[in-house]
Amino acid sequence: MRSGKGFLIALQSRTHPILADKIFSAEMRFEMECQGKEETMPWLLKNGEVVVNRYQSHLHSDVERLLPEALGQIDPAGRGFLVEEVVFDRVVGETTCVATGPGDQAVYAKRPKRFGPSRFVKNRSPEPCNSVVVILKAGDGEYVLVTAFVGTRPEPEPWDRNATEKSVEFWASHALIWGSEPVIPGTETDKCPW
Repeated sequence: MRSGKGFLIALQSRTHPILADKIFSAEMRFEMECQGKEETMPWLLKNGEVVVNRYQSHLHSDVERLLPEALGQIDPAGRGFLVEEVVFDRVVGETTCVATGPGDQAVYAKRPKRFGPSRFVKNRSPEPCNSVVVILKAGDGEYVLVTAFVGTRPEPEPWDRNATEKSVEFWASHALIWGSEPVIPGTETDKCPW
């Protein structure tokens, strides 16, 4: 793999200069990733618009490999904020947000970088899933990835500023698998906070 100025000159001699600059940028980003630098390559939506990962996104590591395929199915249609569930024709991973019932042991704890407690279930395991949820917001000429995870579309947590009247109902019957997400020590309780 060639890099640096020699790569750009060779590429420009074979293709359009603007395209060569974009490919060169991707080449340099790849090299930076290989050298351990925190640089994420952008992804593309169905209409060709760019999606970038934001600083301190809530991107779950198991879903990153699915993002090119998932984002390629999303049409933003000019929306400023998107919550999309992309269904695949195969199992793509395991969801850590499961429906709960009377025999489940639910607890509440605060996760880092969250403004309120989340509901967890201690006696359950992740379940196979064929969908990915992607949340994007419009940025300056691009979309910014807020979060992405294997699972089905949940309601915002009751403390979230985007919570709806359905949020409490949803989170009373669903929970995250205990141990699937870091929690702040000392915040665990069995008392429902909402």
